[in-house]
Amino acid sequence: MAKAISKKTVITHPESRRETKIETSIYEPFKAAILQSLKASKGKIFSELTDDVIKNIKKTSPSFKGSIPWYTISILRDLETRGIVENFVEKGKKFNRLKK
Repeated sequence: MAKAISKKTVITHPESRRETKIETSIYEPFKAAILQSLKASKGKIFSELTDDVIKNIKKTSPSFKGSIPWYTISILRDLETRGIVENFVEKGKKFNRLKK
C-alpha cells in the first residue's frame, strides 16, 4: 500500500536561524489565524495573540491535538523571519504586529 506523501513547510527562527519542518496542513491554518488576529490590531502581546489563535484553531480544526501555543510561537517567529510580522516594546511589554 502506498504511503501518503505529506507536504512540509520549513520554518526558521529569526535569531538562531534554526530550521524546523512542520506539516503544511498545520502551518497554513496557524499562519492564517495569526494574520487574522494581527490584521485588526495595532499590536498584541503573545497571550492575547495565543487566545485568538486557540479560538480560531478550535473552530476551524476541532480535531487538532497538538500544542497550540507551541505552534503559535514557532510560526509567529517564522513570520518574523519572512518579514511579515514584527515585534516591538511599548511600556515594558513586548507586542507583535503586521509589518508595515
